Amino acid sequence: MTRTAIVTGASRGFGRGIARVLAAEADFKVFATARNQAALDELKKEVEATGCNGQIIPHSLDQNNDEEVIHFAEDILKSVTKIDLLVNSAYQGLMAMTPHFGKPFWERPISVYDGHMNVGVRSSYVMSKLIVPTMIKEKSGLILQISSYGGFIYFCDVGYGVSHAAMDRLSYDMATELRDHNVRAITMHPGAGQTEITAFPDGESPEYVGRAVAALMEKADDEFLSQANGRTVFTVDLAKQFGFREDYDTDGSINEARYEGSKPFKKMMLSTMPQYDMESPLPTFSDTNNEGFADLFPGAKSK
Repeated sequence: MTRTAIVTGASRGFGRGIARVLAAEADFKVFATARNQAALDELKKEVEATGCNGQIIPHSLDQNNDEEVIHFAEDILKSVTKIDLLVNSAYQGLMAMTPHFGKPFWERPISVYDGHMNVGVRSSYVMSKLIVPTMIKEKSGLILQISSYGGFIYFCDVGYGVSHAAMDRLSYDMATELRDHNVRAITMHPGAGQTEITAFPDGESPEYVGRAVAALMEKADDEFLSQANGRTVFTVDLAKQFGFREDYDTDGSINEARYEGSKPFKKMMLSTMPQYDMESPLPTFSDTNNEGFADLFPGAKSK
């Protein structure tokens, strides 16, 4: 039986890679949403050209518009009876903050904060609220939030950290309320990316992140998913455990380097959160919030 997924923010970045891999490599029927219909149509053609059994069904959707989102969910649930996976990947924060690198929060427009929170935390909550009843009815399903290390360290902007900390907590609290219904909520942390928007050296590709999502659906057993429920998993850990890699990583050395490089971040996450640790020094905001750092977000500079 064909499995069904909804992937938001699927026109570019990690969302596009997730949708593409689920359809082209894992044979999912993927309802792919974003505002850019042309980009979604191109994604559909790319997947069809692979000759796979999966499918991209593009839907133009503005997640700032609750009415549109409600109509989308109603239409989808008329055509399918089961949603196996919801990936909340839509996020406008990068586009909102990048033109303002080098400025502290009080010199940035309020719209920057709204960009992080509205299509990100709020949109993930709204979409989850609309889709979860169907998962509960089927006593099956996974909600996956795509978040960031920025949820527990300062990175680029106040709104960036607040929104990603909220995304991490969203999964935890949703999992708590869903525990008796066999529906799970998990957060995934990719590393820095190499996408249409970001240009971090040796960054994770959209396909790599897509394979991490596919691994949760195809290779992770019930024990693993139960342990991960409400928690945060890392793409590098999933790569090490389930054996996927970048196409160009022929000997696995890039995977290993990423895994080793992630250890300090995971150590920070597992220790007392800095806002609760009276001995923890405050970071230097200009390390990541400076005009030069904006060059790592070339696809977000045009706003």
